[in-house]
Amino acid sequence: MRMQSLAIGSVSALLAAQVAVAGGAPRHPEGAAAPRAFQQGPTRGNEMMPPFDPRYFLGQWEIEWNPPETGLFPPGRWSGTETVTHVANRYLRISIAMENEDGVTMTGDGILFYEYGLGGQSITRFVRYDAGFSIFQYGPLGGDLGGYYSTFWETPEIAYDDRTFVLKGRSYFVSPAAYRINQQISIDGEAFFNFGIMWLTKAVDEPPAQP
Repeated sequence: MRMQSLAIGSVSALLAAQVAVAGGAPRHPEGAAAPRAFQQGPTRGNEMMPPFDPRYFLGQWEIEWNPPETGLFPPGRWSGTETVTHVANRYLRISIAMENEDGVTMTGDGILFYEYGLGGQSITRFVRYDAGFSIFQYGPLGGDLGGYYSTFWETPEIAYDDRTFVLKGRSYFVSPAAYRINQQISIDGEAFFNFGIMWLTKAVDEPPAQP
């Protein structure tokens, strides 16, 4: 809970400060390449994997998700959007709006931070939902020479409605315009089970039809 309290304070300060921050693309290491789902030529065994480019997240993503009954999110098929914008450096803002098949709506706002240093790459994500709980995720980020990136993440305990929840999963960034999140949930310290695969597809303007 202490980690989540610290995260909430940091996120609040960052979101308050963003009004004074000029726009622009997030800074990234020199030579960083946009993630891609293809490989350019055969590998020789001595290639270096380029670092992940956090600009990958920018834009509006369409959400598809069908979680089971857990007491955290209402069950059923969910759809909506996740909009990601630049705040400063490697900080990105997240805005979520979803609705399930029964008409239940849920919104969330938060922050995402990409770290790249001597300890490797990692992604930290914090979202506060209007239902009355927050989700803090952290995990290392890696990739392969084929251009596939993914991150393993886990949350601290989430206290909500007299129960505790822990989430863990893997986010696969396998396409410039789509990625998926495989996730599991534990309730009150019990064994983890499937929490539904979430698909996110980037909304791209279609080119005008040829005459």
